[in-house]
Formats: sequence, C-alpha cells, structure tokens
Amino acid sequence: MGERVDGVIERLTSVERKVDSLSTTVDSLSTRVGSLAATMDRRFDEVAEALGEQRRYTDRRFDEVAEALGEQRRYTDFAYERLDAKIVQIDGRLTELDERVVRLDVKVDSGFERMDQRFSRLDRKLDQLIDRA
Repeated sequence: MGERVDGVIERLTSVERKVDSLSTTVDSLSTRVGSLAATMDRRFDEVAEALGEQRRYTDRRFDEVAEALGEQRRYTDFAYERLDAKIVQIDGRLTELDERVVRLDVKVDSGFERMDQRFSRLDRKLDQLIDRA
C-alpha cells in the first residue's frame, strides 16, 4: 500500500510542477505585455513630438499598435482560459484520486479487521489446546 501511496504522491507532485510551470508562463506573458505597453507608450510620445505635422500617419500607427495590444490581450485571455481549464481538469482528477484513496483505505481496514479476527480465533484454539494439555 505504501508504494501505491508513494506513486500517488509522486503523480500529484508532477501535476503540481506542471501547473506551476503553466502559471509561470502565463505570468511571464502578462509581464511581457505590460513591458511592451510601457515601451510603446514611450515610443509613441517620441514619435508624436518628432512628427507633429504627420498626425495621420501617427494616428494610423497608434491604431496598429492598439490592435496589436488588443491581439496580445486576447492571446493572454486565451492562455488564462486554457490554464483555468487545466486547473479544473486537475481538480477533477485529484477529487477522483481522493475517492480512490478513501476506498483503498476502507479495503485495507477491512482486510486488517479480518486478519485480527483470524488471529483471535487462532489464539482461542491455541489456548484450548494448552488448557487440555
């Protein structure tokens, strides 16, 4: 039984590492988007000052960058949704695992109880043999 429990714990640890890795990836993407937004804001200010008269061009670039940021945001939302789905899936598996461990515990307890009964019967028979002797 200890080997099965160790196997279960090892699987749980592996799942936790995968979830942690996914979370780190999503956090990294979020940080990169924030950094990109700050960099783009700074660059937009420089472009607006340098180009002054070419406002239409700058507006078009702003629209393109805004679209790119929107696209990045949609991707980030998508990544978060995937992560949430994985977490729900893992939660379901852990619930199943908990149920299986409970059933296994009941079986083991039942087996030990039967062994105790057999040993008690054997003790009584040995006591009877000793008393007769």
